[in-house]
Amino acid sequence: MSIKTFCSCVTVAAWFCGSVPGRAEDKTAGEKTSEVWEKTKTKTKDISHQVAETTRHVADDVENAIAKPDADARKVEVTITDTGAQVARTLKAGKTAFVVTNRGKERHNFEIEGNSLEKRFWLGIAANDTKTLQVDLKPGTYEADCGIKEHTGREQKVKLTVK
Repeated sequence: MSIKTFCSCVTVAAWFCGSVPGRAEDKTAGEKTSEVWEKTKTKTKDISHQVAETTRHVADDVENAIAKPDADARKVEVTITDTGAQVARTLKAGKTAFVVTNRGKERHNFEIEGNSLEKRFWLGIAANDTKTLQVDLKPGTYEADCGIKEHTGREQKVKLTVK
């Protein structure tokens, strides 16, 4: 059922049942419809926010569960701020677990690209949160940055050399 159909059903039901507050006989059908519509919009918005927040938490939990690095992966500390990422510029090839901590005030992400590799977190990293991203680095040149389009130009990209 579409949202439009749902809203129409709610409006008609409220109108027929007289569930609109106030003296029903003093209100026109348009006024009743408007009141029900406003309540429906508010309730829909509240429910949408709850669903989005729950989805974000579930996705974070799933991402954290599958992002546990292999025991033999080399750990590389990364600090993300509102101006860019701080990470070692030269790395060894092989399994690498980037342990990324967001020290900025905003939600950020961490993305690494190069040598046919493009990997990032499904969801960003909240301020003062830490996540781990494991990749298998091949020798070559890579770029690392936040990866959030709205942050492009505000943050510096970091060039990494893998040997």
